[in-house]
Amino acid sequence: MSHDITLSEALERQPELLASAVCGLREQLAGSWPAPRRPLLQAMGASHAALAAPVHLLRSRGVWASRAGYGELPGPLDDADLVVGVSQSGRSAETVAALRGVPAGRRLAVVNIPGSPLTALAERVLSCGGVPDSKVSTSGFSVTLAALGMLADTWTLGAPEEVWSSLADRVAAVRLSPGGLAEEVAECVAIDVVGGGASLTAAEEGALMIREACRVPAAAFETRQYLHGPMEAAGRTAHIVIGDEREAELAGQLAAAGHRTLYVGPCAASAPSVPVPALSPVARAVLENAVLQRLVAAVAEVLGAPVGEFRFPVGDTKVDAVTAENA
Repeated sequence: MSHDITLSEALERQPELLASAVCGLREQLAGSWPAPRRPLLQAMGASHAALAAPVHLLRSRGVWASRAGYGELPGPLDDADLVVGVSQSGRSAETVAALRGVPAGRRLAVVNIPGSPLTALAERVLSCGGVPDSKVSTSGFSVTLAALGMLADTWTLGAPEEVWSSLADRVAAVRLSPGGLAEEVAECVAIDVVGGGASLTAAEEGALMIREACRVPAAAFETRQYLHGPMEAAGRTAHIVIGDEREAELAGQLAAAGHRTLYVGPCAASAPSVPVPALSPVARAVLENAVLQRLVAAVAEVLGAPVGEFRFPVGDTKVDAVTAENA
């Protein structure tokens, strides 16, 4: 995966990259992919955010899936009949270690980069094809999320749903309609990103992008948790609320109280909003995140933030090869 394209280039190319990845993924998933009973999906960073929507979808279809970061895995993973390691680069040290902790027959890797360290460990690999990406992940995240959604469909329906064939066109049509929104968000001292159900993926990834690209404090919340106290801190904050009827109601309540608010979803809301159609949950999460990607790019431009320049290098989160030492 190349990280030498800019955020704006990645967003411009995203529809074509997504369309190409979906075709490749559909070909890979045409074979036999037996459904697990209790899969554990493990990832870090943006890839961990991508897991919320497919786990929600799998549970709604009767598969008791779960997700975890590496710090949530203190012991053997014997309860999972399949461990799915998800890493866009295929180099996340923690995900490599998690897969090494289970027998080879219970390992599956979902990656963007074929031939990466994670793929060397997995019994099976689902690859997005090495799409180019910006340093603050955009296209790489979208194709990874598509891979997870199409895999969940294959496990539960026998094949990916038809919505994936039209998703690239839908992403190309995404627009930020509220005028002056980026300037208003850029004036805030912090941003709450709230998502209900499968929309938690967009909330978590949105908050991460805001912190990485804009260098503005941001936090993600699941809707029902947000209602249990965190919303009381509303003040010089912006609020991005993603989901259905309850989220539209919440957005309206925050806007009525005078807070900068954006609702993203298919429902009518008494707050500035960007419509997203009520698609299958993971496909919809790709569109929700596409909205947030464009908002983040606009806010970063207003702030003059050096997108892709990271102030705190961390040397122990990536590996170049699988060895006894980094397992």
